[in-house]
This record gives sequence, structure tokens and C-alpha cells, in this order.
Amino acid sequence: MATVDGTSASRTVASDSNVIVRQTRREDLPEVIAMIQELAEFEKMPHGPQLTVDDLIRDGGFDGPRSGDGPVFHSFVLEVQRDPQGHANQGQSTSAPSSDPCAASAGPLTRQLIGYAICYYSYSTWQGKSLALEDIYIRPAYRGNGYGKLFFKALAEHARASRCSRLDFHVLSWNPATKFYRRMGAQDLTEAECWHFYRLQKEAMDKLCTE
Repeated sequence: MATVDGTSASRTVASDSNVIVRQTRREDLPEVIAMIQELAEFEKMPHGPQLTVDDLIRDGGFDGPRSGDGPVFHSFVLEVQRDPQGHANQGQSTSAPSSDPCAASAGPLTRQLIGYAICYYSYSTWQGKSLALEDIYIRPAYRGNGYGKLFFKALAEHARASRCSRLDFHVLSWNPATKFYRRMGAQDLTEAECWHFYRLQKEAMDKLCTE
């Protein structure tokens, strides 16, 4: 992605000692596709994803600006810092030296993608510009460390900086993450306002348009 609201694609959105949230780069996309498949398997729909890396390159504007055609979606990734032995630097700040001289790594730290988010702008005739969160995913081995809050907060900050009035998303009813979203202040509109989420699939659109 070349820019999001005029900022560099390499801009760090948020950080917390050993992890950062940043905008997705083109070279991240194969790993993003892999995580999309992981999320589909978690949601018990392993055959759902049909996108390719080329689709993400085109729709996310990663192939450069085209006349009159901006990116359809924006994407962010969550990175964790790892030492040369492949261990995640979990729970240890990188801003201060360790008191244990044996903890120092003989080599540069590397970073691994452990989560992704895909979102896009929508519009409310009541409240104006809003941010729709299509996916947010963190790999299971890295859950329970506070990374979910860091990631979700970074997306909320992006929405606020983009002058969005709200952040919309949908969650499967059995997903344990519903408790997390409630703690983050999210409201279940199906319960509160009796809204139901509808979809017209391509086959239904084709049928409707040929009647």
C-alpha cells in the first residue's frame, strides 16, 4: 500500500516493547494470505477464502497508484520481535538493557508477523464516515499477552485520526472474542437495536439482475 491518508506505508501505528502495529507492505502479503486461511479454519469455513496475493496487490493499491482508482481496503500487521534463536521477546522491554548478561543475543533481532487486520471506509447517513473492520486476527500462540488490545486500540486510533465517527465489525456468536470486544466498549447491535447483517452473494445478484 503506497499511502493511507497520505502517510508512508512503513509508518508504525503503535508499539509496545516487543511488538508493533504497522501498515502492511507488499512483501507481507503472502503471509497475510496464510493468516486469512488460518482465520477461515478457526471460523470453521476452511474453503471460504478465494483471494490470491495478486488480488490483494490490486485491491489494496500495492501496485502503485492508478488514475482515479484508489485502494479498496487498508491493511495493518502485528509484528513480534524475535532473537536469533527464534524466541519471541515476550515480556521484555527493548528500550532498557537486561540485568542478566546472559540474556543478550549475539546477533540482530528479527521480526515475525503474528497478526493482520483488513478494513475499509464506509458511510453512514446518520453519522458520516466510518471504518468497517473486515478481519482482525492474531495467531493463537501469541494470544493472552495483551496484543489484542494493542492491535484493536491502534485500529481505533486510525479510525479517529481518519475522522471516522465509528468502528463497525461483525463477530460469530460462538466466538470467545465477543467478551473481549465488550471489554473494549463495543455494543452488540443485534441485541441493542435488533439490526441483522444481510448479504447478497454473487449468484443471488446475477439471478436478480437477469429476472
